[in-house]
Amino acid sequence: MTLRWRLTIAFVLVVLVPLLLGLVLASRAFPDAVQARQKTGVVSSTRLVGAVLQDYCDRAKTAAEAAGRAATTTGPAGARAAAGSLVARGLADGIRVVTGADGATGAVVAKAGRVPVQPEDCGGEPSTGAAGPYLSAVVVLTTANGRAAGSAVATFDVSGRLLTRLQQAIGEGDVVLVGSTGRVVAGTKRFRPQVIRDSFSDPPGTRLYGLVSSYLPSARGQAYGVVVLQPAAQGPGLLVDAGAVVVVAVLLAVGIAVISARATTQPLEELGEAAARIASGDLSTVIEVRSKDEVGRLAGAFNAMTEDLRGYVGQLEASRDELQAGLARLGDTLSSTHDLDRILHVVLESAMASTRASGGMVLLLTPSRDELVLAASRGVDVPLDLRLSVGEGVSGQVALSGDPVRGRVGHGPGELRPAEGEPVETSLIAVPLKSSGTVIGVLDLFGSVLPAGFDDNDLATIRTFASQATVAVDNVLLHEEAQRLSITDGLTGLWNYRYFTMTVSKEIERAARFARPLALLMLDLDHFKDVNDTFGHQRGDAVLVELAGRIRGEVRDVDTVARYGGEEIVVILPETDEAGAVQLAERICHAVSRKPFGEPGVPPVHLTVSAGAAVFPAHGLAASVLLARADEALYAAKRSGRNTWRLSDGVAAATHLPD
Repeated sequence: MTLRWRLTIAFVLVVLVPLLLGLVLASRAFPDAVQARQKTGVVSSTRLVGAVLQDYCDRAKTAAEAAGRAATTTGPAGARAAAGSLVARGLADGIRVVTGADGATGAVVAKAGRVPVQPEDCGGEPSTGAAGPYLSAVVVLTTANGRAAGSAVATFDVSGRLLTRLQQAIGEGDVVLVGSTGRVVAGTKRFRPQVIRDSFSDPPGTRLYGLVSSYLPSARGQAYGVVVLQPAAQGPGLLVDAGAVVVVAVLLAVGIAVISARATTQPLEELGEAAARIASGDLSTVIEVRSKDEVGRLAGAFNAMTEDLRGYVGQLEASRDELQAGLARLGDTLSSTHDLDRILHVVLESAMASTRASGGMVLLLTPSRDELVLAASRGVDVPLDLRLSVGEGVSGQVALSGDPVRGRVGHGPGELRPAEGEPVETSLIAVPLKSSGTVIGVLDLFGSVLPAGFDDNDLATIRTFASQATVAVDNVLLHEEAQRLSITDGLTGLWNYRYFTMTVSKEIERAARFARPLALLMLDLDHFKDVNDTFGHQRGDAVLVELAGRIRGEVRDVDTVARYGGEEIVVILPETDEAGAVQLAERICHAVSRKPFGEPGVPPVHLTVSAGAAVFPAHGLAASVLLARADEALYAAKRSGRNTWRLSDGVAAATHLPD
């Protein structure tokens, strides 16, 4: 059997065996994986519905409290107006305010929408469902001396828009709401009673009647139990497709194996023929190098052997001159690299190769320019944390004077005096690395292979190379500074809009993955234009800088504060719900208004700030939606008189995060 056929068979086996093993494993593991994934999904959907019900219970309680306050402060007319407004704005499907000492059987002073006769408070014990498909919050009204004065009820019809929103929130599947007694209150689809009853007792994710079900019992704050049902996923079709893919892959592998074997063996045949010609005395034979793999390297070795036999000698002597002539080209190549550590090691290795040094190191000046620190080393035994004061030792003297030195390091007469940590008893070249005439570091080379040590040619070569290396290092430092400036606002020092857009999507993705809340605050200085018109733009810039400092003093380290544009600032608040967002908004409003802007000796500027807040996932699931909701809330705060905050009253419309 020829080498070509052996390679073909080996390639086919290498491809076929893993594919067959993968198909066997997939046929066993794939159905389980599909079921496990669907189980996880249906359980997560059930918890999401429960969380939404708790959220709507809180909203109903807020609406009831608002109607109750209107009744106690503005009387029946105000209560009726407030109830109608709350229902019209979608903050409740029904409002009823009752006055009376017992808080229940008194006179109805305000009613809007539909309210059950005997509502069950969603914040109390779980609902039995007897009151019908309503999620209700009951608030007891009291007089100034604490006596009962009536009650306010706010309801949501769980069989209407709320049920539709619950189904949209989970995407695929159906939602059924049940009372604490097991009675079905509402559902997106009717199921046999046995299916619902079995869902109560079976573990979450159980496959039953062609469905996958999960049950979340009702609890305090979650008025109804939740059953989520999804059609059971089917996987055999994908296994058939996988088998077809395996067959196609095998056919392709055979074809590729034949081509690859031929491409591999043909150069070997040419190498054998060329070797025979060289063995017969034809030293003019040259093998064409078609690749850089092992075969190509073998062909190159044959060509090198032929050159040796033809009498081309002196390559070792010429290699040094060629390397020195190419140092300028190497420096140009290094100047396009932005990895400082890599550049320094390439600089050091190239310098050692050009002078045949046995070791070397690169030290860079600190920002304070009073110390040299070790940045790269090779072939020398020096501390990794080596630090030398400017003027200390050989390297420190070079950094201080800016002049190169050549000689032998030691403590004898005429030798260069080292500092503690620098190599001793060896020859040395030390040249400064200069950028625009300023020293930024020192390049040291030790231990020439020549008995006489380094010569003037070595020093001249390294001085030329050091100038190119300094350009490369300087480019990296400038590039790092440019990267920092590209995501920072130059006036306030806050993150800029570009960094905000990169960060908010990542934070939303993380919040969705771990089912945690996230808040977005939009801040805007009130009447900031008057500052620029009255005091000038320089004073306006100073106000923005001071505003940035006050906001930084109120947020956490994990929060992201970015300048959105002009005097608008946006804050990303991970792990923060509506209450946390509102609390921070109040603190920022107080921090801005509590004292005037400006330093002593200049006219004070009294300013306030308005804030809008939106929370993930209640107000939106995408960054653009959250930003729009926060902006709407900001302008609502502006319209309400400024120097205040508003929380978005929108509801998330998207059912999933964008790809």
